[in-house]
Amino acid sequence: MQTPWGELADLDLSDHELAGRILAADKHQLIEGLVVECLFDQIVQALPACAAHPLVLLDVETVVVDSGRSDLGWLGFVWARQREPGLGRYLQALGRCLRPWLLDYADGEFWATPVRDGQRAGPTQRLPELLQTLSNRPPKPFLVDASVRNSLRQRQAFWGFVSGYHQDRLAERVLLPRILINCAIQPWFRTVWNLDRAVILGDRVWVLEIKHKFPINQHPLHFGINAGEIGLLDRLSRAGMRCLHTILVKPQWSKEVGSMYLLNDLRLRTQAALIATVLDPERTALLLQQTSAHAGRHTSITGSAPLAYKRLAASSFSRLGLLPQPPAELAQNMVDTMLGKATQPVQDGWLRGLQANYAATCSTP
Repeated sequence: MQTPWGELADLDLSDHELAGRILAADKHQLIEGLVVECLFDQIVQALPACAAHPLVLLDVETVVVDSGRSDLGWLGFVWARQREPGLGRYLQALGRCLRPWLLDYADGEFWATPVRDGQRAGPTQRLPELLQTLSNRPPKPFLVDASVRNSLRQRQAFWGFVSGYHQDRLAERVLLPRILINCAIQPWFRTVWNLDRAVILGDRVWVLEIKHKFPINQHPLHFGINAGEIGLLDRLSRAGMRCLHTILVKPQWSKEVGSMYLLNDLRLRTQAALIATVLDPERTALLLQQTSAHAGRHTSITGSAPLAYKRLAASSFSRLGLLPQPPAELAQNMVDTMLGKATQPVQDGWLRGLQANYAATCSTP
């Protein structure tokens, strides 16, 4: 498979210098988001011990495409690093709302097999050839505008944390998922999303989404969520899946602040709140009825076009806790929220207080 750095089979993905160049093709916020995902995963790993019902963590990368064509519909590509219990149920759930393919990676190539009722159901072929057939148009390189690729913030996030955290698993956990999206799928389709994490809790398949952002500073406080993403989550929820939409709230309400404060200053980390809300069919339907607002170009994946978004009131979220709390405590609050147990709602005053504490801490020598 061809990439901007050469044939994938010829790349030394263990070379972290090359890894830095590959990730530099994305928004700096995406690389900073990898830092947040690493912290989030340490909480997610504690979930099975907190659940009274069986809970399975799936080691999958899922990319969903809206082809925009009535004859093709929605497509799903699932790279399962491991064939583990629960994978069939996940594929079956996806199959109720889109056409899924199961991906394998070997010798520098992604291979795709169609899935029906959670099982392989057809011939395996190279993913680029499948995508060319499905899209029926020439590929268009996926490019991210230079205005949203701050090289200093990219280097800080990559060399300051991501490289050392993943070490010899960097290719599997970070590089290949980015290459899959940017180099394999995005050239053929433009309306593309990836699902952060997937778990099975009891008899329900869940998608866990993690964002790192600050609220829209109005009364009352709101958070924005990509309108296209809401459409996707509505489709998944109507197929029986659920989404736990989780936000690590920046205590400094500025897009100029990345994620490295979470690692570099223990005083400031204590003001980062973790909150979550369940997106079910009723909630997504109400969000879709909203008139979309539009954010600046920097919020889009390429940094080249405004992004339509919907608003979620801060008060519709539950408080999971503050980032320095033990992962088991935060995980238990996540499970309680997923199961609909009584949880402490987010209050605007709480978030504003964390913002004020952050400002006061920054001004203290």
